Amino acid sequence: HPSFSIEMDSTYSKIKTGIPGLDSVISGGLKPGRSVTVSGPPGSGKTTFGLQFLHSGANDFDEPGIYVTMSQNIEEIKNDCKSYGWDFDNLISQDKILMIDARPFKIQDELIGKDDSLYRGEQLPFEHLTKLILSSIKRVEAKRVVIDSVTILAMQYSDKFYMRQGLQGMVQALENFGVTSLILSEYSESDEIPLEWFVTSGIIQLRHTRIEDTMERTIQVTKMRGIKHSEQIHPINLNSDGLQLLHPRLMP
Repeated sequence: HPSFSIEMDSTYSKIKTGIPGLDSVISGGLKPGRSVTVSGPPGSGKTTFGLQFLHSGANDFDEPGIYVTMSQNIEEIKNDCKSYGWDFDNLISQDKILMIDARPFKIQDELIGKDDSLYRGEQLPFEHLTKLILSSIKRVEAKRVVIDSVTILAMQYSDKFYMRQGLQGMVQALENFGVTSLILSEYSESDEIPLEWFVTSGIIQLRHTRIEDTMERTIQVTKMRGIKHSEQIHPINLNSDGLQLLHPRLMP
């Protein structure tokens, strides 16, 4: 039945990204309960993208969210958000957002003890993080999760096999819980393709190039399982309202 996929597309409710212009190129939004990798080099806007997705979910769509940071501390992140007019403290006080500081050195110092258990089975970082996230999801009845970034976690694994197992287990657990998650990942075109590209349902790539004295930012949806989407590279703006996707000007 040829029109089946199109009908499927319109029947379930989409998860709005909160990035103006983006939902229209992915058939109206993300698929609920799936995980999507947001990849790009440092400074390409991944953290802003993730926070905008969460802020919009909690503020506009009554979808509580969880932000897990592995790199920056939470105070810095909340401060950066104020410049976009996003008041995370207010959302946190209403139990609409939970921010978790999971920077790896904390995991190592407090929980692992002084033996080499981190490196023996190498399953701990992802398992530990997964438990942490799932208990947080229950606390605020979260519908959205952002992990910033999985690359830092991956660096603790010397063995690709364990790394993939851990990552797959985490993605599976999140999808089973029915949350829509963004897994942020550091990726530059010269790197080898990161494992998270293979285990998530979608890939959104952010890029930025310097053109004369301005930064040209772009976004491209390179994979979105089960959703018709544009693979075009779209310019994006980053201003005081956050990110917005611009439709490329059609050449005359």
